[in-house]
Amino acid sequence: MRRNRRCADISTRRWIPAVGIACTLALSGCTASVPGDPVSAGRDSHIEVTTAPPSPSQIGLSSAPLPFTPTIQGRTNERNNGSSFEPCTAYTPEELRALGIDPATVEDAAISNSPNFRGCHWSGIRESPTDRDYLNYSQIVGKRITLEAYKREQDFRTWLPDRTVQGRRLAVATTPNDCTAVFLSEAAVVITGALPLRASPGLTRECDAAIAFAALAISKAP
Repeated sequence: MRRNRRCADISTRRWIPAVGIACTLALSGCTASVPGDPVSAGRDSHIEVTTAPPSPSQIGLSSAPLPFTPTIQGRTNERNNGSSFEPCTAYTPEELRALGIDPATVEDAAISNSPNFRGCHWSGIRESPTDRDYLNYSQIVGKRITLEAYKREQDFRTWLPDRTVQGRRLAVATTPNDCTAVFLSEAAVVITGALPLRASPGLTRECDAAIAFAALAISKAP
């Protein structure tokens, strides 16, 4: 059964990627224990990227068929084509199941024409019809932006110390309802979210899941 994904309907517990408009309020003091190698948080405010990002003509988008028929126009457009990475086609069913994600639940993350993000939602594998401990997942390609600028833009989130995963920088943040892991692919951010029906203490489980899914993406994204 498909869920209503309106940002205002918290009862759906769906994660809507915040790539320009904040859907939730910040939560100060939220903590999480996450794996990986931390990097200095202080450097974030001092790094500026001066190299111009690749133009659309320099980035070849994935041509693999999507696992669904898009219902919107302009799913890929100039606002979300800063990376050739396509989360919806990047993984095998076995890779998703290994993370506790049900590959059969994949659906388009976009809900309007010409969105400023591109990616998919999945539900976690349920142990039973009454299981309330599974997670919902989202992974999207956002707009062209540096990781530092994205973190400043998303200051309603509680940003944890950055991690280094497979040699790439991974930013991790929480809100009251989810955990997000973000890295840069070509000229755009790739945003992975894990959303519970009921949160674990400190969102530790959610951040571990978001980081694991983001790490798989890092192994595949350019």
